[in-house]
Amino acid sequence: MISRLYGTDGCHGGWIVAEADDKLESFAFRITEDLGLFFGKAEPDRVIAIDISIGLPVNESRACDASARQLLGWPRRNSVFSPPARRALDAGTFQEALRLNREMLNTGISKQAFCIMPKIREVDALMDRQRQQYVREAHPEVTFAQLNGGPMMHNKKTAAGRLERIGVLNTVGIAISQERLMEERARFRATHVALDDLLDALACLLTAFHIHAGRGLSLGRSDQKDAKQLVMEIVTCARAAEGTTRFRA
Repeated sequence: MISRLYGTDGCHGGWIVAEADDKLESFAFRITEDLGLFFGKAEPDRVIAIDISIGLPVNESRACDASARQLLGWPRRNSVFSPPARRALDAGTFQEALRLNREMLNTGISKQAFCIMPKIREVDALMDRQRQQYVREAHPEVTFAQLNGGPMMHNKKTAAGRLERIGVLNTVGIAISQERLMEERARFRATHVALDDLLDALACLLTAFHIHAGRGLSLGRSDQKDAKQLVMEIVTCARAAEGTTRFRA
């Protein structure tokens, strides 16, 4: 059976997925709204790397988030949004989430993290320890930093940031261009997916490739698990010099 790899990022239309086989000879984008059906495909030869928190802290902040921030440095460290404490996950307002998070973790919660809490809840409801073997948390900015040999200089939502990330992807063999990126986005509703969502999905796809090849790098502590026994980790890829397979779009 041919293996399939998936890089997944949240978007306004649901979840944008970059899909390829394990040879990474080509890739394709699609949007899925049924994450349960999508996760149901996960198995040893169906690896998913997704940019969303997996594993929610109870009374101790996640070590993997701190490690990711340290790896990225200023200002890209701000792209790492720590998830809420499990008790704060169902908070109805930002102020309630802030209060509960401070009670449990002695720290606040960013508005960015609060805004993506519906997606965190969606993933958390589907995850268990068995599924986590093949559905792994990734972080595009960490992967881009690994591929680049250092963090990105520009914000991903700027033209300079997109070109910088396109350049990194081309360096490791993903033949993506600004024009191709625009064409791919044009296939979806403009309000459903952003250009940086597509680039993030490709970064997660590369992470899935490294995981499947046994070259994934886990940030965090292997003993730090949540109430569902999910490991709190962020998985990234090996450095580009360590042998990312080239592939064409």
